[in-house]
Amino acid sequence: MSVWIKLAKAGAISCLAMVAVGTSAQQETRAPVPADRQGQIDASRSHTPNGGRPEIRTADDMKRLAGYTAPGAQAYASLAAEASAGMWPVTLYYRCKNTPGGTAIHAKAPQPIEVFDGVYSIGDDANNIWAIDTADGIILIDTLSSEADARGTIIANMVRMGLDPKRIRYILITHNHLDHFGGAAYLKSLSNARIGMAQADWEAQVTRGNLPLKGPNDFFLTDGQIITLGDRSVTVVLTPGHTPGTASLLFPVTDKGKPYMASLFGGQGSPNDLQSLMTFRQSLNHFADYTDRMQADVVLSNHTVGDDGLSRVAKLALRRDGEPNPYVVGREGVVRYDALWRACLSADIDQITRTTK
Repeated sequence: MSVWIKLAKAGAISCLAMVAVGTSAQQETRAPVPADRQGQIDASRSHTPNGGRPEIRTADDMKRLAGYTAPGAQAYASLAAEASAGMWPVTLYYRCKNTPGGTAIHAKAPQPIEVFDGVYSIGDDANNIWAIDTADGIILIDTLSSEADARGTIIANMVRMGLDPKRIRYILITHNHLDHFGGAAYLKSLSNARIGMAQADWEAQVTRGNLPLKGPNDFFLTDGQIITLGDRSVTVVLTPGHTPGTASLLFPVTDKGKPYMASLFGGQGSPNDLQSLMTFRQSLNHFADYTDRMQADVVLSNHTVGDDGLSRVAKLALRRDGEPNPYVVGREGVVRYDALWRACLSADIDQITRTTK
């Protein structure tokens, strides 16, 4: 009850938002993962925040778990393990996984948390959703799969953090997969926010769900575009490969007043065809031009397997005064993240090329 009193005094909760908090149990009653998408569970890690997601920390782990058979692919995968330096064990497994079968694993939903000053993680166990608060409203990055997800997870978590969903001014969609755009229309109807998505994705045919209709105030995300709200600015970088119009983002953040630069690559899973993999690798080069020029030192993701997000949120929740923010990886970390991803894509390219000759 004390939480309700505190938030109500702050004037941050509408009647609709209060209802959303009451229905937030949806986060813990999700449908089982379909058999064809179920990933391998590591029983030894089932009680960790990752819920049993496998990890690759060393070159030996890579040889045992990745499944590459082509000599060139194995060499690239070994380089990926070296580049990672143990910083993203879950991410590395999902980047360099050539074995057949699904990868989806349910874990306990992470708690909503303020990761940086005014920057909140409010997603579920699979999808990171980011809310950037400003004096003039909120920028929301992605929207989960449905209206129910938006109500039961995004709105409920915003309310827990004292954020009014009706203050959302921009909804930025990183790409046109349902788990990123499904709640957009509902959230727009609630807040009258402007939706932004790359034209190539907004005008494409999607395999699941219906893309939100582009309204007169909505807009296409473009390469190099800067979106400003209040004292916050977000730079857009188009990075096709995961989808034709995947959009990645960079934006300044502060941690207890200390400035950093956050980078968020908008597409996580590697495609299965050679041309898309080549395009994806070129997009990493393009994004690296921006992360180098803007001196990014933070890695965020729109999926928890893209930044080891479940582990980082758990560490952040236990952080004591004076301890570092687990999301701050420094310039070395950003360079290593780019290198491991590039090496995994190269391993995929080499494996496909070798096995189709």
